[in-house]
Amino acid sequence: MTHRYKSTIVYGEVKHWRKEPREHAFCYPIAFFCLDVDLIELIKGPFRLFTRNRVGVYSIYEQDYLVGAPSSASLRARVEEILRQSEIEIIPDQILLLTMPRLFGYVFNPVSFFVCLDAEQRVLALVIQVNNTFGETHVYPLQGKATQMPCTWRFGKDFFVSPFFDKEGEYCVTLTSVGGKLRIDVDLYVDDQCVFRSTLSGQGHEITPARVAKTLGIYGFSQLLTMTRIHMQAVLLYWKAGACPFEKPRPTHRNTIRSKQDFIHRIRLKFLSCLRSLRNKRGGYERDVR
Repeated sequence: MTHRYKSTIVYGEVKHWRKEPREHAFCYPIAFFCLDVDLIELIKGPFRLFTRNRVGVYSIYEQDYLVGAPSSASLRARVEEILRQSEIEIIPDQILLLTMPRLFGYVFNPVSFFVCLDAEQRVLALVIQVNNTFGETHVYPLQGKATQMPCTWRFGKDFFVSPFFDKEGEYCVTLTSVGGKLRIDVDLYVDDQCVFRSTLSGQGHEITPARVAKTLGIYGFSQLLTMTRIHMQAVLLYWKAGACPFEKPRPTHRNTIRSKQDFIHRIRLKFLSCLRSLRNKRGGYERDVR
């Protein structure tokens, strides 16, 4: 009998640590959803607590993920197309999406994960969608070896995310567990030294109307602060650690599936340019983290 992971709400935390130019770390509480992409429509609640492709308290829109597919394509179809384009010839039995849904129509997901499993819960592939704050989206399709968790991938960095890292280095991603407990570690190595580490971990809970309402009450405001916290940490790195922002390169990799800048993105880029000029005039840190 095929066993499938159930969709859950995960209460946990996200941790970031970096080595240079000065050691810097932070940790925030977070709630995110682990969703079976084939069963999202079965998750219902009163007062539109959770919806699909329609306005609700929490909502999942296909258009937020793996853009470039036909607008009518399901999340499963989008994942399978990305895998096919990357010559990963598998048909997952189950695909789990780890993400933050829209909250009252708004969300910024720095990263979402699609975990592709076979009928024995072995990992066949992992598709990582990364969004930066400059209007760009990149995907990393990673093939597994049909093994039980934990499993690890190591691959080159092809996308500009933080202004305090350039595009050099290699990621090491370890998927330790999903389901009741969840943990994913993302390490960045430059010259074989770990310069950055991110950990997403937590405990999953059954999705019920009461649980969704509780999540809104405890974590709703925190989710709306995601972008604010990103900018706050950038300011701390600039002033506390003396970091100098890198100039954002033009995206050239074929897996950068969206690059569209609006007025806010252009203001952000201009502000970073001013900070970089100011730091250079003051003789800022020469060998910044990448």
